Amino acid sequence: MFPKPELTPPSEHPRLFLRKEHLPELRDKMTRLELKQEWERLIKYSSYSIEEANSEHCPGDVYVIEANALLYVLQGDQDAGIKAKTLALSSITKNFNPNFQDISREIGRLMLAGAIVYDWCYDLVTDEERVFFIGHFKRLAGLLECGYPPLKEGAFVGHSCEWMIQRDMLGTGIAIYDEDPEMYDLAAGRVLHQMVPARNFFYPSGWHHQGDGYGGVRFQGELFPTWMFDRMGFGNIYDASQRDVGYQWIYTRRPDGKLLRDGDTTPIMLKQTKYTRLHFIYWILGGYYKDPYFIAQKQVDEGRLQDKDVLFAFLFADPNVEAKPLDELPLTRYFGAPTGVMVARTGWDTGMDSNVVVAEMKVGMYQYNNHQHLDAGAFQIYYKGNLAIDSGSYKGSSGKYHSPHNKYYFKRTIAHNTMLVYDPNELKQYPYVKDGGLVWPNVNDGGQRWPNEGRPPLTLDDLLNKDFKRADVLANAIGPDPIKPSYSYLKGDITAAYSNKMKQFQRSFLFLNFNETEHPAALIVFDRVVSANPDFKKYWLLHSIEEPQIEGSRTTISRSEDGYKGQLINDSLLPARDNQEIEKVGGPGKEYWVFGTNYVNDFPGTKEQGEWRIEVSPQVPAEEDLFLNVMQMKDIDGPEALPTERMDGETLIGVKIKNWVALFSKSGMRLQKDTVLPDISDGAPDGGASLNYIVTDLAAGQWRVEQERVGAEGMGWQPIVSEEVTEEGGVLHWQAQAILGRMRIVYQGGDGRADSESGGVQD
Repeated sequence: MFPKPELTPPSEHPRLFLRKEHLPELRDKMTRLELKQEWERLIKYSSYSIEEANSEHCPGDVYVIEANALLYVLQGDQDAGIKAKTLALSSITKNFNPNFQDISREIGRLMLAGAIVYDWCYDLVTDEERVFFIGHFKRLAGLLECGYPPLKEGAFVGHSCEWMIQRDMLGTGIAIYDEDPEMYDLAAGRVLHQMVPARNFFYPSGWHHQGDGYGGVRFQGELFPTWMFDRMGFGNIYDASQRDVGYQWIYTRRPDGKLLRDGDTTPIMLKQTKYTRLHFIYWILGGYYKDPYFIAQKQVDEGRLQDKDVLFAFLFADPNVEAKPLDELPLTRYFGAPTGVMVARTGWDTGMDSNVVVAEMKVGMYQYNNHQHLDAGAFQIYYKGNLAIDSGSYKGSSGKYHSPHNKYYFKRTIAHNTMLVYDPNELKQYPYVKDGGLVWPNVNDGGQRWPNEGRPPLTLDDLLNKDFKRADVLANAIGPDPIKPSYSYLKGDITAAYSNKMKQFQRSFLFLNFNETEHPAALIVFDRVVSANPDFKKYWLLHSIEEPQIEGSRTTISRSEDGYKGQLINDSLLPARDNQEIEKVGGPGKEYWVFGTNYVNDFPGTKEQGEWRIEVSPQVPAEEDLFLNVMQMKDIDGPEALPTERMDGETLIGVKIKNWVALFSKSGMRLQKDTVLPDISDGAPDGGASLNYIVTDLAAGQWRVEQERVGAEGMGWQPIVSEEVTEEGGVLHWQAQAILGRMRIVYQGGDGRADSESGGVQD
C-alpha cells in the first residue's frame, strides 16, 4: 500500500524511544533538579497497584504500565517489570466503542503502553505472551479512526495526523517488528512516504497551518517520528526547518500571556494568565534542537504537565540546554513560503501594562482546510488588549466543528480583517461545502472560496495539483535594523483565494515601529481591489471586541474592560471621503451577522470572540477601488492620536504619519521609471527632525533619491542618497531633512527581473 520503508528498526531491545546507549543519560536525569517534578510523578505512577490502576484516584492504567516499565529498563527493577507486563496483558484486552468521539486517542495510548512493555521488558515476555500482545495490538489498531491498514484521511490534516499513526501505530510497529513487521511497514511507510513530504513542504515557512489550537496538537504528533527514528540511529527524517515552527507561538504570544488567534480556537478565559497548551512542545522541541529560546519559552510557561506528557518530557528534555532571553530575538519575523506571514513586535516585555504592540500580517499562500480559516490577507493587532481581532469562537452555545457558527461565520472571511466582494449569484457556482463526511448547503458571506469544495488535500501531490493555492507573496522587507526594525513590510496577491468575482486583490502591509511609549506603532494597509463586475460591492473589514466609535473617516476601537486599556485609531483615507461609507455592524442580535443571518455561538466567561466590526465601502460602484487605512495604537487615556495626511501623486499614493512618509504604487506593478514623489504640504515634523521615506513597489536595482533645490543656475535636482532595492523587498528607504519642495527617485538600472516577477513595469 506504501513503499516498504528503507529504514528498519535495529535488531535489539530496547529500541522504542531509547536504546542501551541512552540509558546513562536517562539515569542522570533521575537526579537532575530540572526534572525533579517529572521524575517524582513517574515514581508516583509506578506506586499504584494493579488493583488501583483503574480507580478514580489513579491517573490511568497506561501511566502505571509505562512508569513501571521505565523503572525496569533504567534500574533493573524486576518486580516493576513484572507488574508492567501483567497490567499491560490485562489492559490491552479492553473493549472500546469506536464511534465514541476521539476514542482513538485513548486506544492508541493503550497500544503504545503495551508496546513499551513489549520492547523495554522484552526479556520478561514469553513467546506465547508476544503472540497475545500482537493479536490485541492489531485488534486495537483496527478500532482506530485511521483504520488498519491506516488508509483513512490525508497526510496534512485530521486526527490521523496527530498521534494514532505517527506515535501509537508507528511505536507499536517498532516494538514488534522482529516478530511481525506488518504494522511497522504500514505505519512507517505512510509516515515516510506521505506525511514527511507533506511536512517538508510547509515546515520551511516555520508556520503550522492548523493554527494556535490544533496546530500545536498536530505538531506534537509530528515530533514523535523525529524522536523515534533519531533514537533508532537514523537522524532527523524531517527537514531541519521543523525547528522553526516553534517560533510561531513565540512571536504570536501576546504580552498578557495569551496568543493571537489563528484557526479553530476557543478564546482563553480571562483568569488564565498563561497559555500552557503548548508548554510540552518546548520541552521536547528544545530537547531535540537544543534551542535556548525554546527553553526560555518553556520556563515562561512553566507549570504542571498533563499526565499524558510526563514520560516523554522525561525521555526527551535536555536539562543541559541553557535558556537565552527572548529579547535577544529580532522584533519581526517573516514566516515565508509556502505560508507568507509576518509578525512584528515592538518589544518582549510582558504583563497587562506592557507597552508592546504585536501585529500579525497574513498573506496565506495555501489553504489546507479542516481547522484552517478562509482568512488570506487578514491582520490582527494587540496593544494593551486585543484590538483588531479574529472574530468568533470554536466552542460555544451552538457547538463547535459542525456548528452553523463555525461553518457559516467563524471559518469564513467575514469573521476576519480582510476583504469581501459580494457577488449575489456566487452560490450558483459554489452551492455546497463538503467536510467531515457531510455535505453542507453553502452560504454567501462575500468572502473567499472553499478549495476542493471544503475537503482537505490528501497528499502533497493533491495539494499542488488542485485548487488549494490561494495567494502569492510579492514582496517582504524588514529594516533598516534587522534586529530592531523601524519598518516591516509584506505584500501579497490574494486574487486566487476568491472566486472569479475577483479580478485582482493585492494587499500591502506596512508596520511602523515609532519606538516611543505615547505612540508606539502604526499599521498601514493598502489595497487594490478589482472586481469582475463594478456592481459587486466591496467591504474592508475591521473586527473588535468593544463597540467602535466612528467620526467621519476616523474609527476608534478601545479595549477598556477586564484590566485592558489599549486603543486603536483607524483613519480610512481611501476610498476618498466623498466616496466612502463606514458602517458599524454588531451588538445584540448582530454579533455574527452574515448578510441577513446571525450565527450565534456564545462562549461564557470571555469577550475575546468579539461582537463588532466596521465595513468600509465605496459609495460609487466601480470595477477598481483603492483602500488605504492607517491604524495607530495608543493608551485610552494617552495623548491625542497622530494626524494622518494622504499623499497623492501621479503613480504613487500613500500617507504621512509622524515622521514617516509611506508610498505605494497605484497600479500595483513595480515601478521602473523616474518618479516624482507627492508634495509634502506641511514641511518638517515637530521639532524639525528628519523624515523617514519608504517607497514600495519598485523594480530591483539601484535607485537615486534627488531633491529639487535652488542653485546658481536656478531650480535643479540634487542627489541625496543612492540605495540598492532588492528583488525580494522592492522597497527604498531613506532619511532626509524635510523641506518644502519636490523630491524624486531615479532608476539607475537593474537585472531586469522585475518584469517577470511583477507582471510588468511602469513605463
